[in-house]
Amino acid sequence: MSTTLCLRPKTGVVVLACVFSVPAFSAQPTPIQQFDALVIKGVSPSAATQIMTHPKQPRQPLPASDGSDYLSTIPGFNAIRNGGANSDPVLRGMFGSRLAILTNGTYMPGACPSRMDSPTSYISPQNFDELVVVKGPQTVLWGPGASAGIVRFDRNAPQFTENTVIFDGALTAGSWGRNDQSADVTVGNSLYYARITANHARANDYKDGDGNKVPSKWKKWNSDVALGLTPNETSLVELSAGVGDGHARYAGRGMDGTKFRRESVALRYEQEKLSDRWQSLRVQLYHNYADHVMDNFTLRDFNPAGGMAMPMVSNVDRATWGGRVAGQWQLGTAVTLDAGVDYQNSRHRVRRSMGAMPYKDEPRVKDAHFTNTGVFAEMQWAMSAQQRWIGGVRVDRATVQDYRTNTGMGNMLKPNPTHNKKRHETLPSGFFRYEQDLEHTTLYAGVGHVQRMPDYWELISPNMGPAGSVNAFEAIQPEKTTQLDIGLNYQ
Repeated sequence: MSTTLCLRPKTGVVVLACVFSVPAFSAQPTPIQQFDALVIKGVSPSAATQIMTHPKQPRQPLPASDGSDYLSTIPGFNAIRNGGANSDPVLRGMFGSRLAILTNGTYMPGACPSRMDSPTSYISPQNFDELVVVKGPQTVLWGPGASAGIVRFDRNAPQFTENTVIFDGALTAGSWGRNDQSADVTVGNSLYYARITANHARANDYKDGDGNKVPSKWKKWNSDVALGLTPNETSLVELSAGVGDGHARYAGRGMDGTKFRRESVALRYEQEKLSDRWQSLRVQLYHNYADHVMDNFTLRDFNPAGGMAMPMVSNVDRATWGGRVAGQWQLGTAVTLDAGVDYQNSRHRVRRSMGAMPYKDEPRVKDAHFTNTGVFAEMQWAMSAQQRWIGGVRVDRATVQDYRTNTGMGNMLKPNPTHNKKRHETLPSGFFRYEQDLEHTTLYAGVGHVQRMPDYWELISPNMGPAGSVNAFEAIQPEKTTQLDIGLNYQ
C-alpha cells in the first residue's frame, strides 16, 4: 500500500490530510478515502525571539486559572505545579526571578518564602489585551536579571474618535465545580475613557481514578479600573487601580493558601512624536502590594500527624514601589534607539501565630529590603529591508539589606550573624543579535549575557548557606548567564 502525506503550513496552523490508495493490480478502482482534516493551532513567533498573543482568545485549557496556566500553552514553557492553581512558570528550565513577569509594565514579586504565590498567581490572563514573551536575554528594556526571558501582560489604551461603549464578557462552567465569569467594559470618546475589568473563578476538589478526593479547590477574583485622558492623538495620561484575592487548597503542602490579596496603583504618561527624531516618551510610577496568608486548618481538617504539632498561621506581605522613564529616538532612516532608566524598591515582612492566637494581633516584622536602579539602551540598525542588527546594554545597581534578628524556626532559632548588613552589587548585562529575512523565513543568531542579583528566595528564605559559609545572605553571589540563541522562524 502506498501513502501520500500532504502538508500545507500556515502561520500558527498546520493542516494535515492523509490520502490512501491501493496497489494498481486491483481489479476495480478502489474509491479514494479522504479523512477529515486535523487542524492543529499554536502560537507562532511574532519576531526572532518574541511571541505575541491575545489572552482573550479561546485556548485550552479555557480559561486559564492564572498566568502560569496560560503560559504553559506556549512552546518552551512548563510549570512547577502546586495543585489546581498558582503554579510557578518555567521557561527553558529556568524559573524564579530569572523570568521577569510584568503587568502593564509593573513588577509584583510574590511574598511566600516557598513561592506559593508566584507573580503569575495574581494574574488573570483574560483581563489583559496582549501577552508578549521574549525568550532568553535578548532585550534590556524591561528590568534586571531576566536571564530566562521577559513576560509582559498588557492592557492597551483605547483610541476613540466618538462616543463609544465596548463590552467583552464570558461565562464558563465545567466539571469538578469549575465556574468562571469575566467582564470588560470600556466607555469613552476622543478626550477620555474609563475601563473596568473584573473576573471571578473557582473550582472544587477533583477525584482521582480510584474515586479519592484530591485537595485542589481554589477561588480567585480580580477587579481593575483605569481612567485615561487623551487630549490629542499623541498624548495619554492614565491612572489605574486594582484589587484581588483568593484561596487555594493543596495536597502536596503542609499549609494551604487562605489569602492572596493584591492591591495595585499606577500612573503613566505617554507622548508620541515629540520631534522628527524624538519619537516617544513614556513615564510610569506604580505601587503593588501582596498580602499572603497560609495556615493548616482553614481549608483542611487539622492533623497533628501532618508534620505540625499545632495549628499554625504564617502571614507574609510584600510592597513594591517602582518607576520607569524611557524614550525612543530615530537617529537616522535605519537606526532606532530606545533608552531610559528604571527603579524598584521592595520591602518584605512576616508575622506568625500558633495555636488559638489570632495572627492579626501579631506585629509585622520586616526581614528584607531590596532596591534596584537600572540604566539601559537598545539600538536597532536596519541594514536593508531584510537584514537587521539589534543590540543593547544595561547596568544595574542592586542593594539588599538583611533585617532578620534570628534565623531558623521554633526551637532552632539562633542569632542572625548578618543582621542589618547590606550588600551592594553593580551588574552589567547586554546582548547582540543578527536577523535575516528570507521568503517566509527569518534566520537569527544572538548572544546575551546577564548578571542577576540573588533574590529573596535565595538570600533570605534559606536557613543555611553553602558549606563553610555563615549563611546564604553572605555567601550567595550574583548569577552570571551567557546564552547563545540561534533559530529559524517559518511564517
